Amino acid sequence: MKKRIVALILLVAMVLGVVGCGKPSSSPAPTGSDNPNPSTDPGEQITLTFWSYEDETTAKLMAEKFMAKHPNIKVETYIIQDMSTDLSAAASSGTFPDVFEGTDSDTALANMYWLDISQYFDADPENKNLMKTVTEYGIGCFDTKARYAVPMMFWPSAVFIDRNVIEKLNLKMPRTDWTWAEMISLIKAATVDDRSGMKYYGLGYYNRLDSLYGIAACANAERAIKGEFGFNGEDFDLQYWAIGEQEFSDLKLNGYVAPQQETQEMEDWSGDWNTWFGATGHVAVFSEGSWTFQDLWNQAGYQEQYGLDIVPYVTPNVVNEKEHNVIANMYMGGVSTSCKHPAEAYELLKFMGWGVDGWNARLDIYEDMSIVNDSGIALKHSHMPYPLTLDEGIWTRFKKLFPQDEDHAKYWNDYFSSIVRPVPYGWYSIAGYWNFCDQYFNNIGIHDLVDQGKAKAADYVLEATERANYYHAEAMISYFGPDGYNILTADELAKFKAVVDAAAK
Repeated sequence: MKKRIVALILLVAMVLGVVGCGKPSSSPAPTGSDNPNPSTDPGEQITLTFWSYEDETTAKLMAEKFMAKHPNIKVETYIIQDMSTDLSAAASSGTFPDVFEGTDSDTALANMYWLDISQYFDADPENKNLMKTVTEYGIGCFDTKARYAVPMMFWPSAVFIDRNVIEKLNLKMPRTDWTWAEMISLIKAATVDDRSGMKYYGLGYYNRLDSLYGIAACANAERAIKGEFGFNGEDFDLQYWAIGEQEFSDLKLNGYVAPQQETQEMEDWSGDWNTWFGATGHVAVFSEGSWTFQDLWNQAGYQEQYGLDIVPYVTPNVVNEKEHNVIANMYMGGVSTSCKHPAEAYELLKFMGWGVDGWNARLDIYEDMSIVNDSGIALKHSHMPYPLTLDEGIWTRFKKLFPQDEDHAKYWNDYFSSIVRPVPYGWYSIAGYWNFCDQYFNNIGIHDLVDQGKAKAADYVLEATERANYYHAEAMISYFGPDGYNILTADELAKFKAVVDAAAK
């Protein structure tokens, strides 16, 4: 059985499911002006450095396309190995990048690495045509009046179904605008062990279901959730997380979830320690990163080799609202406080991230299957992100990179229509989220306790909600108060201080 090896998937795996939260560094901010003026001479020759988590070949080609449009600007790219370590070293050595992406916003904010780019973003008319949650929820503003970052690399959550398994088990494919209850019913119905061969499992997971559940758990009229753990922009309410956590753990405890790769359970099931459940042809539903389809399942001959027929489904909504939020990986990018040319840096940031010109350049690269990276992989199969722009021309081209035959186009078109309200995982968008994970949530090991049946998720709701609110308030004071960016009003400071003081009692 082919082993699943995707380098960037392993990178993201450190944080998905709230199992690898890291603590922000305390390294000094890079030196530079807090309010730099943009360059006034368009003919001035300048150099900008761009640090990212891109495929290295893609990053270089994109930089070349940007330089072709801006001949007075030289762009130097670097692929980040570890955000905290790399940026800390750059700050200490005076080699800080002009533009960089981050997977841990706490690190950038704690050290004041990101510049307020509101003046550029707000004046850019193209930004009125982004997925609505970007501006509606202020993704990249961190619940302040300033904008420090913009989502750069975006992958919405996805649930996939293997139609071949559904057919083999004589089940019916669900409607594409299904509900959460319908998904759980299918997972249970598709778990079949008749002792005459390899067991069928209803669910194989990379993303834990509790995160998916928590974003789509309630109607906006009840609580407009804009972040993990029931975060609404002001405070947390972990009752939504707890329901999804318990439901997922109950599925695991009752044998509905396929074994993970490189475990004894996997070897006992498949006969191979290295098997990935997504290549067995014996799993019906997958809670996967959306990149998994292009990186693996959509490579030529892969599905045929393993007898698969994979189609995407929207992360189902709990309350049966047709348009609802979906959780997403959203790498945030910003201009550094040490940048001497912020106007040009903003244009580079936009081109490499969400801009229409940049996405047309990307699609030129992705559509050409002869362009490969150092591993010989066509770039659309190397962790290709999704567009944040709603530009019709971009989406017309992007959709053609996925199956559009009569048998599969409906699934993909319905899926693409369902992902227009993305909400980032907490570590991208909520101040103090890493600290909460590291110092409380993961320190206790809540996932393991509930997954092993040693505790109930509901037992932690009150304490975890209080702790989450404390770490968020503490971070808001630290990052945006007098010792940080200093943009909070007296009332805002008092509000956050009250939360911190109450938690200390």
